[in-house]
Amino acid sequence: MPRYHVIIVNYNAGDWLCRSINSAIEYGAGAITVVDNASSDDSIANAQAAVSESRVQWLLNECNVGFAAANNQVLRELDADTEFAILMNPDCELAPDTIEHILNAFEAHPRLGLASGLILNEDGSVQVTCRRKFPTPWSALVRMLQLHKFFPNHPNFSNFDYGANLTRQSPFAEVEAVSGAFMVARVSAMGEVGLLDEDYFMHCEDLDWCKRFELAGWQVGSEPAAVVTHAKGVSSKSRPVRVLWSLHRGMLRFFDKFYRQQYRWPIRWLVTLGVYVSFAGRALIAWLKGWTTS
Repeated sequence: MPRYHVIIVNYNAGDWLCRSINSAIEYGAGAITVVDNASSDDSIANAQAAVSESRVQWLLNECNVGFAAANNQVLRELDADTEFAILMNPDCELAPDTIEHILNAFEAHPRLGLASGLILNEDGSVQVTCRRKFPTPWSALVRMLQLHKFFPNHPNFSNFDYGANLTRQSPFAEVEAVSGAFMVARVSAMGEVGLLDEDYFMHCEDLDWCKRFELAGWQVGSEPAAVVTHAKGVSSKSRPVRVLWSLHRGMLRFFDKFYRQQYRWPIRWLVTLGVYVSFAGRALIAWLKGWTTS
């Protein structure tokens, strides 16, 4: 089996961190590095006490440097013979054959540079971000105004997340983008594309990476036979407003980085305004939920 390195970036993942690490140990043979971004819960202490496997290395940051920067700490130092880097969230759990299936996809597709699998919620339902189109200023405007609900069959108003109907039996497909909850990168391709963009604190760095793989001439793929369970939002619930801000700020950076020259200023201005309005509304809802439960 090709040599690979599993990277798990943790922040307040609670008991899920142990589940994530144990699945990587039990269902794989690669090296594992856990990077902790200065968690304030007992997730890292409990994991270190429970996990004695020598393949697991621990990197404890004194502050939260963000998802991209924490992954890059390990990606920069990979052994020369490492062929694949597996990035998985601390609230993800591998199935027994996940790694086998995802690596088989790379073997079958020599130009495959970045891939993900079938991402499931804890109840077994599919997370729609398994397969994604790149959001553009127009498609972001469509989503913010919910226009795709009024024109569900019109290609100009389609949603950019479209993985809802996938099953384990669905065939491999080349896609524009995949979920950052579980990503596997070919290290040789990564050498051409570069590391994750650290100007994204969290959210949208996965879209950015997918875009850069595409621009460099590498395929991005989705292999539904590789199944991962993702307890979405475990690390985010302790700081919902900051996470929302990172998401919205990340979208603005993504648009500015890749689409600035393609859209005239009125569209860009509307999208920027819409992003700030969306953040304000969602942040208020998150604050009210926290206030009513406190």
